[in-house]
Amino acid sequence: MDLEKQVQSLSGIPEFNPMQRSVLAKDWRNKSLVVSAPTASGKTLMAELASLNCIVNRGKKVVYTCPLRALAAEHWAEFRKRYSRDFGIRVALSTGDLDSSSSHLQNYDLIFTTLEKLDSLLRHRTPWLNSVGLLVIDEVHVLGSDRGPTLEIAVSKLRCLNPKMQLLALSATIPNAREIAEWLQAELVESSFRPIPLKEGIYFDGEIEFKEGKKEQLPGKSALSALVEDTLIAKKKQAMIFANTRKRAESIANQLSSFVERNLNEREKKVLRSESEMALNSLEVATEQCKRLSGLISKGVAFHHAGLLSKQRTVVEEAFKSNKLKVIAATPTLAAGVNLPSHTVIIPSLYRYTELGMQRISVAEYKQQIGRAGRPKYDKAGRGIIIARSESEAEELMDYYINGTVEPVQSMLGFQPILRMHLLGLIAADFVFDLPSMEEFFKKTFYALQFGSLQELFGKLQETLQELQEMGFITADRKGITATPVGRRVSELYLDPLSAFALINALKSGKKFSTFSYLFLFSNCSELMPWISVPKKREAELWEQLQLRKHEIPLDVEREMFFDLNLLRKFSTSLLFEQWIEEKREQQIMDEFNTQPGILHSKLLRCDWLCYATLELAKLLKLEQHYSSLAKLRKRLKHGVKEELVFLTEAKHIGRVRARRLFRANIRTIAALRKADERDLARILGQAVAAKIKAEIGQKTR
Repeated sequence: MDLEKQVQSLSGIPEFNPMQRSVLAKDWRNKSLVVSAPTASGKTLMAELASLNCIVNRGKKVVYTCPLRALAAEHWAEFRKRYSRDFGIRVALSTGDLDSSSSHLQNYDLIFTTLEKLDSLLRHRTPWLNSVGLLVIDEVHVLGSDRGPTLEIAVSKLRCLNPKMQLLALSATIPNAREIAEWLQAELVESSFRPIPLKEGIYFDGEIEFKEGKKEQLPGKSALSALVEDTLIAKKKQAMIFANTRKRAESIANQLSSFVERNLNEREKKVLRSESEMALNSLEVATEQCKRLSGLISKGVAFHHAGLLSKQRTVVEEAFKSNKLKVIAATPTLAAGVNLPSHTVIIPSLYRYTELGMQRISVAEYKQQIGRAGRPKYDKAGRGIIIARSESEAEELMDYYINGTVEPVQSMLGFQPILRMHLLGLIAADFVFDLPSMEEFFKKTFYALQFGSLQELFGKLQETLQELQEMGFITADRKGITATPVGRRVSELYLDPLSAFALINALKSGKKFSTFSYLFLFSNCSELMPWISVPKKREAELWEQLQLRKHEIPLDVEREMFFDLNLLRKFSTSLLFEQWIEEKREQQIMDEFNTQPGILHSKLLRCDWLCYATLELAKLLKLEQHYSSLAKLRKRLKHGVKEELVFLTEAKHIGRVRARRLFRANIRTIAALRKADERDLARILGQAVAAKIKAEIGQKTR
């Protein structure tokens, strides 16, 4: 059986679709390709086939890179389940730890990564990257986003290491796919085929008008209710609604919950109760948001946004995929995330809040959102519907979005803050070692192809070189350009050089540091953007607090008050971290800082990374006075505890709440935990938890 037939058989498809046949008509086994086709057209299957061919027939390693962790994890799980056993292929997922060469990955045939992890591996000069035979770039159109420069630089680096490497780039339908193909020296396969046809329409005044001119009457209800009722009751399908803010997503889910619940049968309600419990118990102590989400899930509805914890997002996604949840109200981040199709996608508003106020989303973002409509194997067609507020707006939206053209992808590499980080990375990993090599490298970028002349970019690069030299991260003379030991470490730690420079200056200042000093130092870094917002009514109070604590802040507060417009937000972010390590209840933190669990824990992860990076820089500079404080602070940030609980929380199943209960019961060390009778532990923590803890520390349980 040949490879194509094996893949067809293992995927459970009777035949390849027209888009896939267009790919197979090319020399896909050896040549680089850019495949530009609509969402859900089957591009991933072509990537799987090409990966298998590279591993099985060419004996080469494959890297499959994605813009998001969730997407990389989804592709990894699918590939492993479908092909690993039959082909004996070793598959790895590597999306974390940006300060590692991940040498263990040399033992794997196929590695799924994020863009940042791939770039990090290149910065660490990972030896096995030289043996990559195929690079799969998922969602290559992200070149035009803020993640684009990382992709552009990483791909250019890998092509320098492996000039004969095959590339397979997958893209949504974009007008300049041919330009991307030219950059990658690849053949272009363009297709408009979509296995589940997509009907695009505008809803106004009780009627949907579709692109083709057909109309459908849905009178008698508010726009959202009418569309959801039609989807769930008349069509017996699921609906996904894209809201422009997290608050609006929750509001929509709440608004629809009673109606959806009334239309659930007893079996569905019973199944949803267990999903509801999982969402509720994602933290040691449930927050108000956990309770709201849990309550909505039990009614067949959920919201999905960055404020959810990772476990909760998984619960919502899996419950929707298996048709347990009937409606999801999500922010646009879901549109670019995991494969989560729905029969009907509804967009109530095409506006989004930006730094410039409310702005309309691009046609590309609109297409990304409605691309979620239509479930393969379940639907004969999907619907993408925009809600209009007036007849004239309905006409304009039809012209601009439904009949409009997607914007071309443009390189974002020309921004100086972006160049600063990536240029240091190129010098530290020896891709750039003098001015001619710098020019030669950037000639290979997508930016060079799009803009033709490198004159403007080269001017910015030379300014950036001067800046990096003044910071002490590189040396540049007639002999060439070299990273200093500190510069090389900053690159490996994946830090913005400006952040690293500020960290190093503060550590070397000789000032006495409190725990809060370190927390402010981390909050001052661009890596923690966006900082916690400060309501107008709290500004005066926070300025007063800032003045009272300025002796703890390792910079000139009087000066920064006039020059740093984000100073108060950085201070507020530091206070949030301080309250976390002082064991303030999560709900109190949520209320005081107007944030959600997912945002808090995401910021804590980044703060932990900055704490680790700062400790690494202190070690390199032999600033021993900071070692102990930073090491303890990392543990406190991880568990959200005061210093006295650090050792207890090292034990599995003991979080900040359980550790405090044990401490109050005079069980304050792991040794005391071993000595404690299981019955005493059960009285403090409950029987099930006590048994788990005793088993974990190697003791028999009753």
